Amino acid sequence: MLPAGPLFVADQLPDSNPVKKSALAYKAAYEKAYGAGSVATFGGHAWDAGQLLAATAPTALKRAQPGTVEFRRALREAFEATKNLAVSHGIINMSQQDHLGFDQRSARDSRDQG
Repeated sequence: MLPAGPLFVADQLPDSNPVKKSALAYKAAYEKAYGAGSVATFGGHAWDAGQLLAATAPTALKRAQPGTVEFRRALREAFEATKNLAVSHGIINMSQQDHLGFDQRSARDSRDQG
């Protein structure tokens, strides 16, 4: 077993895998900037954080203005309400008890071809 997210094998994932699109989008953007074969999984975590923020900030902005306690509360609540967000390292399903959000679909087994 290798502890790495689906980004590491994105091009090998079946088209039906919901992570593939986001992982390949990140990989393409990174390699366009830094050259073919340069992508590493670490930058994918920052990409995923950006994807999470892009998915949740509009909801928080409807409730409060940035820089306020109310906005930070609204953003946290939007994070915690995130369901089935496909990012480069897996599928995010947040809750008040789970701020990591990744489930077993984020793990890849070297024997698993899908």
